[in-house]
Amino acid sequence: MGRFFGGAGAAGPELELGGAGTFAPLPVPSWKGRVFGGLFFVLAAVCVGIAAYNIAHTAGLAGRPGTVTVERCWTEHGSGRSSDKVVCSGTFRPDDGTRAVPDAVVPRALKAGQEIAVQQTGRGYLPSGAGETARWIALFFFAWIVAALGIPFAATGIFPGRGQAAAVGASIRGTGAARVLKYMMAGGAGGAAVSLYVTWVL
Repeated sequence: MGRFFGGAGAAGPELELGGAGTFAPLPVPSWKGRVFGGLFFVLAAVCVGIAAYNIAHTAGLAGRPGTVTVERCWTEHGSGRSSDKVVCSGTFRPDDGTRAVPDAVVPRALKAGQEIAVQQTGRGYLPSGAGETARWIALFFFAWIVAALGIPFAATGIFPGRGQAAAVGASIRGTGAARVLKYMMAGGAGGAAVSLYVTWVL
């Protein structure tokens, strides 16, 4: 990957930072850097998988549609205060008219008596509709950003030391890898922003 995806030659393992004559040496390329970059790609793939699964269900392409009439809600406490979440349960009534299912848990903060459209999955119940689908589409685009963050390390093979991540990113400036990173960051940020806006509007 000497030219990093077909771009112009990139800087060597030393990169000038700050004033003239000041050089911050970077580690030599190795398999560790490429594996580190690959971890970002793996995480991005996991995000895409989760997004695809939930998009298919919230859009009604998979699962069994129906409604849940909320009967009670409670807070599930996580390891930290910020990880606490409100969930609700009620009776699930399938649209196909088959037997209702009691105690269907919906991972949303709702009000008692509220009826919400859901999709029954193999693991529970997901709120459905365009707004919910857009929420998971945002995760799909977030995966682009995650993958883009791994490009400098996968392209150069440099495993960054403390405070060197930005320098590794700068070392691919002007290369094909840098252009791919730019487009993925812009597309991911733009797509996620639009998707979250749609979620908020709906």
